Amino acid sequence: MKYFMRKSFAVCCGSLMAITIAAPVAAAETQPIEQIAVAEIEVNRSADELQAVLRPHPDLDIVNTVLVFNNAHRATAVVRCVAFGPNGRPLGRVKLKVPGNGLRFILASDLANGRDFVGSARCNARGKIVPSAFIVGRGVTDTPAKSRLDWPGTRMHFPVVVTY
Repeated sequence: MKYFMRKSFAVCCGSLMAITIAAPVAAAETQPIEQIAVAEIEVNRSADELQAVLRPHPDLDIVNTVLVFNNAHRATAVVRCVAFGPNGRPLGRVKLKVPGNGLRFILASDLANGRDFVGSARCNARGKIVPSAFIVGRGVTDTPAKSRLDWPGTRMHFPVVVTY
């Protein structure tokens, strides 16, 4: 009986220590986008400006990623994005309003507050948003944009976002 009590006490203590150590790490990883302490800017670029941005640039020193959001519903949707650098820390936040059945876009330079970076971006929106991404430089290349429709909104991930 004493052996059983000692063993269960050791298992309970070990479990409590593991939870105590892992809880702050898990809380930091699952922190909502709205609580990350980086200033948020609002961007309002329409589809008319997209054609000019998607043209190749002859300058080899300019590369930017264009994140395009297409609203599949009639109601206006608010999209919030956060850019993460190569070390996983947030660099910038952007908010934009996409009109019903409309299209809006942002640039990676908006997400990084004008700084050069290579990283990723995550976005959330209420409603159904269809994302696309293009790297614009000397040529235009499409890049992956993953989305998952979770009621009542869409979660988007852009694994490759670059600007310099």
